[in-house]
Amino acid sequence: MFSTILSGAIYGIDSYLVQVEVDVAQGLPCMEMIGCLSREAGEAKQRIRVALKNTGIKIPPARITINLSPADRHKSGTAFDLPAAIGLLVSMGVLKTEWTEGILFAGELGLNGELKGVKGILPVVKTAAETGVPACIVPKENSGEAAVISAIKVYGATHISQVILALQKSPEEAGLELAKGRKRDEGGKTEADFSEIAGQETVKRAAEIAAAGFHHMLLIGPPGSGKTMIARRLPSILPSLSEEESLEVSAIYSVCGRLKEGRILEKRPFLAPHHTATGASLIGGGRVPMPGAVSLAHRGVLFLDELPEFNRNVLDMLRQPLEDKREQIARTYGTIEYPSDFMLIGAMNPCPCGHYPDERRCVCSENDIRKYVGRISGPILDRIDLCVEVPAMDISGEKKRGESSALIRERIMRARRMAQKRFGQTGIRFNGEMNGVETQRFCIPDREANKQLQQAVKAFSLSFRAYHKILRTARTIADLAGEEKIGAGHMNEAIYYRTGAASYWQRGVGDV
Repeated sequence: MFSTILSGAIYGIDSYLVQVEVDVAQGLPCMEMIGCLSREAGEAKQRIRVALKNTGIKIPPARITINLSPADRHKSGTAFDLPAAIGLLVSMGVLKTEWTEGILFAGELGLNGELKGVKGILPVVKTAAETGVPACIVPKENSGEAAVISAIKVYGATHISQVILALQKSPEEAGLELAKGRKRDEGGKTEADFSEIAGQETVKRAAEIAAAGFHHMLLIGPPGSGKTMIARRLPSILPSLSEEESLEVSAIYSVCGRLKEGRILEKRPFLAPHHTATGASLIGGGRVPMPGAVSLAHRGVLFLDELPEFNRNVLDMLRQPLEDKREQIARTYGTIEYPSDFMLIGAMNPCPCGHYPDERRCVCSENDIRKYVGRISGPILDRIDLCVEVPAMDISGEKKRGESSALIRERIMRARRMAQKRFGQTGIRFNGEMNGVETQRFCIPDREANKQLQQAVKAFSLSFRAYHKILRTARTIADLAGEEKIGAGHMNEAIYYRTGAASYWQRGVGDV
């Protein structure tokens, strides 16, 4: 007997529907799974056999073939255990075909028949809802995550016997509850606030500009100057994720199995990988490709502390995601794309000992400093919008408490509303997201501002990319001031934040 059960698979962070076809026929007793499967997906036949046995269901001595269609697309994970088991039960006559119509099944089976949570439920259920599937049955562990999609009925089960009883009688009799509501995860109430930082007004101003326009920023200063402190407080002044962005980011975390109790993300993510991170952990990859830190930081902040300590080859891998906002990972069965539209915040000491240019304390030679800053390639520097020198903190005397994150965020939101009105329906969210054509369209300086920019290009031998970045930064500064036109003051500040730390790179490394 033949049966077909609906399920879904993940490709990158996207998903597609899968038809799980099961045929039970006379022949040499065996169970075979086909359809371009990964090792863990192919091992489902053993889990199904034992789980059904321990549930009290005897599998007949027959030739059982399970095909996951489309057969030409690679499938990985353990979510096909439940649909394959249900399909087998239909082919055995335990369940009727009509009972399973219009239902998507996904979940991993334990050897005792228990249903275990799987990765990527959110995008799978979202795709099912978009194609008109009315209901789905998933592990209880994943039900809260799936219930985010309101256009589909979501039932969470803990054991395959529950699923069987629900199909034979009703979900209510089986104890399956309809998952309702939407749980939000705002990343916890952070106590980190800009008001805790006394002084460093120039650096805090740069952070405000970076947050308002989603600009990349590099902080250079001695140890203890507050670089990390400022970077870790950036999420407190960033706008919350929109509905669309929230689902997009949550889908990435779902694929990685990192959604907490099914709660979708509302605050922009903040990732701070260690400088020993490998290319695969930063960019993504692995035997079974998974998103890396650049994708987990999508629509949020990627903070790289001690930037020169990262392997140079690993840092250079950031070129594509910084430019294209997407990361491609090639495999023999195809190329997987992960979104990676993040704000890069780097922090570094000016030299190995950390005290340059303080000649009284710095013990580094010219060659030491040149090698140290030279670990960051010119192409990476060229993609950074603001390069800010962070002076050592002055701890002598009392400092006034700084502005709160709430006040700074209020100014940022005013600038964001102004930018959104200007962009209209173009799809641009922040000034930092504009390409070259859009920059020329929306970032028009007045005569004096344009003159300043041309002088800076000649003086610092800036690239065309750096030219556009200064324009975009100036546009953000003008938005914060509530002005439609980019004036000389806005341009001068943007140039300063781009070239103010150029002295660190004039030792044979190249221009900022």
